Amino acid sequence: MLLLTTRPLPAMVVAFATLGLVAGVVVTRQPEFFRLWALTKSDWGWVLFAAGLGGVLAYPVNRWVLAHWGSRSMLFRFGLAGGALLTLVPWLPGFPGLLAGVFLQGVIYSGIGVATNHQGSEWELRQGQRVMGRLHATFFFGGVLSALLSALLGALGVSLAIHMAGVGFLAAWLHCSAAVSLRAAFPPPPAGAGAAPRGIGEGRRLGFLFGWCMVLEGGVTGWASVYLNRTLGASEAVSGIGLAVFCGAMAMGRLLSDRLAARYGAAALVRAGAALCALALGLAASLQQLPVAFLAFAATGFGLAAAAPAVFSAAGRVSGDAVAFVAGMGAIGGLLGPLVLGRIASQHSLHWVIATLAGVGLVVAWQARALAEPAPRPAPPPAPPIGSPHEPA
Repeated sequence: MLLLTTRPLPAMVVAFATLGLVAGVVVTRQPEFFRLWALTKSDWGWVLFAAGLGGVLAYPVNRWVLAHWGSRSMLFRFGLAGGALLTLVPWLPGFPGLLAGVFLQGVIYSGIGVATNHQGSEWELRQGQRVMGRLHATFFFGGVLSALLSALLGALGVSLAIHMAGVGFLAAWLHCSAAVSLRAAFPPPPAGAGAAPRGIGEGRRLGFLFGWCMVLEGGVTGWASVYLNRTLGASEAVSGIGLAVFCGAMAMGRLLSDRLAARYGAAALVRAGAALCALALGLAASLQQLPVAFLAFAATGFGLAAAAPAVFSAAGRVSGDAVAFVAGMGAIGGLLGPLVLGRIASQHSLHWVIATLAGVGLVVAWQARALAEPAPRPAPPPAPPIGSPHEPA
């Protein structure tokens, strides 16, 4: 296979953007999934649940593979497997086959996410410079570009089989190319070098923080358009803009988050951003006006932008196990959040969903203390010289 080799930082940009490319295809070609497998809305809910469950249950697999293969080999092999699976998706037999396929896809792309985040955190440690915010921003840009191209191909009548085959080949090629570039740039350290892995003990608080962040992010992406359309009376075209505003603000916030975290500290930045989310969503739920809701979703995207990059940066300084644990906890938050919010929407109203998300913002602000850097221990005072008048008898 002819691979594209480049420097390490562009290689990581490619790896993150390719993850967004895959996500954008699945969302945009959703109508073809309904038609090809004769799905109902309930069936589609189970498809999304199967993908999320694969991400949740991938944690022990990711932890083992990361420890035995390393993140570069993990990115290469999982990227190749993920691209091959994408080409097979349109040929999966029946609804059970589709569920099994998307579950396996959730496992594989969870592993790719762990590998890319581990590489990003390693680069930060080696270079002493924050880049995770900009890397996570490229995921959104890749998703937007993929969604636009997918919509164009769908309008031109390109079949789902051809489209998924092209995306699968491209994703596998880009992920394998990124892995080769990183392997050439960062040779493994000699045996015995560095500190021994500390496990997930110090990563548990980071994992819980990230889980709440994914509840908030998934809640806005899942309910923003529905809230604007069914509760505030916006048209379908206008309500779709609400999600675009949220994603655009988050992408811009992540481009700025590295510089802000270096200046003010990750804990303070995430705490302030989460407080902004809580205030904005609380006002939206109270005032119940369309312009306020748009401003609230923009403020939420901008306020939440720094959370995921900061958490993965901190987890990478703990161990690879902590990176895998954080990813698993995020998958749990992304899986359980929609179920709880859907229950609230069915029993109360969508205003209560927005108010609940404001409360989640307060929880994120409280949990942001997990990002606080440990204070350096003061050096012990020097021993007094022999014969000093301060020497004890």
